[in-house]
Amino acid sequence: MKTDLEIRQPCTHSLQLTMQSLMQDFIARTSRWRTALLFAGSLVFVAIGVWMTGLAGPVPVSRRAGPLVTEFWGWVIIAFSGFCAFGCGKLWWLNNERLRIGPSGIRWAGWCDQTIPWDEISDISEWSYKGTKSIILQLRDPSRFPRRGLSAISGRANRTLTGGDIGITLSGTDRTFDEAMLAIRRFRQGL
Repeated sequence: MKTDLEIRQPCTHSLQLTMQSLMQDFIARTSRWRTALLFAGSLVFVAIGVWMTGLAGPVPVSRRAGPLVTEFWGWVIIAFSGFCAFGCGKLWWLNNERLRIGPSGIRWAGWCDQTIPWDEISDISEWSYKGTKSIILQLRDPSRFPRRGLSAISGRANRTLTGGDIGITLSGTDRTFDEAMLAIRRFRQGL
């Protein structure tokens, strides 16, 4: 017959495992299948651009725009969608960690290599556009965390559009927006 101590021990062990999993960092990595879908969508738009430029037959005729305007927009679509396809292919191939949320702060690979401490984040909000939600961070001093890559170019536009310094989207990752917001609430409160 088991004693009270032996009966309670598994419960204590499961509580320890639950607390340990609560304190683990939230990590969002590249989702290969989601990134592959984004890549495929980009290639579809490249094909539409090729059709519009007349590279695969005659330039389509439109009553609204002449062939020159259609051809111009075809090249714009090819350039933008080709850039997106290249970015998706790079993400798929590297398959790296994109977002880490932990007791020390937030590290977003699209912004910089440093972890931004909680005391440097003045506000966290959410922003949504056509069903895609983003986490918006406002920093006390953005110059302490230098931007890199595309975010270095689009930083001012991002601030104007969303009202924050950093926009974090989980498109193409293996985690969801709601999971990330739950982790932010948990770690920001210092659980």
